[in-house]
Amino acid sequence: MRSYPCLIVDMPDEIGATYAKRHLHEGDEITFQRQSYRISCFHDGHFIGYIPRQRHWVGRSIDDGDRHKVTVTGIDTNDAGELAAIEIEIAVLSEGQPRPEPPVIRSILSEIGDELRILAMVGAVDGTFARPERAFLEKFAELRGIEKGVEPEEGEVAHAVRWARRNACSSLDAAEIIGRLAREGPETLQVMWDMCEIMAEIDGEVKEAERQAVIGLRGLLEHGMRLAKESKD
Repeated sequence: MRSYPCLIVDMPDEIGATYAKRHLHEGDEITFQRQSYRISCFHDGHFIGYIPRQRHWVGRSIDDGDRHKVTVTGIDTNDAGELAAIEIEIAVLSEGQPRPEPPVIRSILSEIGDELRILAMVGAVDGTFARPERAFLEKFAELRGIEKGVEPEEGEVAHAVRWARRNACSSLDAAEIIGRLAREGPETLQVMWDMCEIMAEIDGEVKEAERQAVIGLRGLLEHGMRLAKESKD
C-alpha cells in the first residue's frame, strides 16, 4: 500500500470553513467525489474543499479504479488564524487497471521538510517568528526546492513554511535528522551550517536564545560532517 501527502484547498464560504475548523480532527476520514474538472472532498457529507488542480495524479488514480483511504493529518492556518488548507494523506488501498509503477510524487516537504524544520527551530527559539525570518525561510524553500527538482505549486511554499513552524525541531529531533543526513545526504550539512547563521541574523539582532541554538546545531553538524567524512574514507 502506497500513501502520499496532499492538501485540501479552496475551502467553501465562511460557514464551510467554520465547520472544518470546528469538526475536523487529525485521523478523520475524507471521501472524494470526482467531478469533470476537480476532485471534491467531503467530511461526514459536508463539502470542505478541493484537491489542488496541479495534483493530476489523484484524478488519474480515481479514473483508473483505485480505492483510497484519505485521512486528515493536520489543519493549516495563516497568520490571521484563518483556515488556509487541510493536510491529508492519501493511501492507495487497491489498484484498478494494471499500469507501470507511477513516478515518485515529490514536494517541497518530501525533499527538504527536515531542513525547514531545523531552520524553523532557530527562527522560533526566542518565542517569535519575525517577518524577515518568514520571508527568508520562504525564499530558501522555493530555491532549495527548485534545486532538488521540485516546481512549487501555487501556495506550496507558504504552506511548507507554516508546516515547518508548527513542527520546528527539538534538540533531539535535530540530532536524529543530522545523523540521518550524515548517512544519506552529507552535502546538506554544509548548507544547514551556512543557513542557520543567516536565519539567526536575518531580523537584525541575534538574541541569546538564537545564539545558543546555533551553537548547539553547529556542534551537531560538526559531528555529522565528521561521521560523513569517516564513512567516506
